[in-house]
Amino acid sequence: MKHAALVLGALLAGAPLTARATVFEDGNSAAAPPAGAPQDEAPPPGWDALSPAQQEKLAQLDEAGIQALAGKIDRGEALSDDEKLIAEGLAILMTAEFDGKLTYQTGDIKIGDGLATLRLGQDYRFLGPADARRVIEEAWHNPPGELPLGMIVPAKLSPADPRGWGVVLSYVEEGHVDDADAASIDYDELLAQMKEATEKENESRKAMGFPAMHLVGWAEPPRYDQSRHSLYWAKELGGDDGGENSLNYAVRVLGRKGVLELNAVSGMTQLAEIRPEMEKIYGLVEFDDGNRYSDFNPDIDTVAAYGIGGLIAGKLAAKAGIFALLAKGGKFIVLAIVGLFAGIRAWFTRKKE
Repeated sequence: MKHAALVLGALLAGAPLTARATVFEDGNSAAAPPAGAPQDEAPPPGWDALSPAQQEKLAQLDEAGIQALAGKIDRGEALSDDEKLIAEGLAILMTAEFDGKLTYQTGDIKIGDGLATLRLGQDYRFLGPADARRVIEEAWHNPPGELPLGMIVPAKLSPADPRGWGVVLSYVEEGHVDDADAASIDYDELLAQMKEATEKENESRKAMGFPAMHLVGWAEPPRYDQSRHSLYWAKELGGDDGGENSLNYAVRVLGRKGVLELNAVSGMTQLAEIRPEMEKIYGLVEFDDGNRYSDFNPDIDTVAAYGIGGLIAGKLAAKAGIFALLAKGGKFIVLAIVGLFAGIRAWFTRKKE
């Protein structure tokens, strides 16, 4: 799927954009005003992450110019090198603006009602349920879904950034999952069944205005860690909207009464990066006392109606970007760019005064 600057790159006649990412050190936008500075003197969020050339060209652009640029992007027309530079800058600013709406948490995080604890340390941050859903639906452009427990994201990279990624956390309490079938599952047959099910679901996606999604295959074949009671696998997804394929890297941690789900969503090219990150993140998640797999009591606890195989055939998620909302109506890109530019021009006007 397409994400932030890469999506814009596809709209700009397929030209790749340079990787100037907005990095966030503490959850605030890169252009947070200095302490004590009047609010009207602060630059737009993300402004300091732009190159001097991008800042200069945006400063020189008038309303007619931004309207023309937005129209060309909307129509999918090829842009000049200067226009591509401006468009990339706009992608950075829109990412920073979105990121500024999120509330990040750090340290030890309790999830669920005494269910589990995340010990994030210095490398990761946590987004609560509402912010996690905002990223999934607004930044990554997935259909509305159930409220997750939250999302784990890198400490210095926004999930809305082109290189960003996140691990979506959810919990399914449908009984204790017996892992006796782990060694006997035919994963090739399971993959074929999942592909068929995915194609059937595309009718509802299209009815909601979302592009069809296709399960390409295993990015990492399933494996079950008996000692940790955890299942790992990764799927590669493609979509009718083109662009880079999405990666869904999944970990299922079996507990006493249900399963803790960790789903990393990113671009397919990030597989080599996500694989070791998921290993580290798994070590930061632990069920609280009374909820561990070993706490199962057959006399009082319910057993799930499915085994390990049933855990793999779950929902898929795409990582699209802010600009992918164009799929639901091309005027979004025009209105978003013009609105963003209006804020930039207002800031320049205040500076001159």
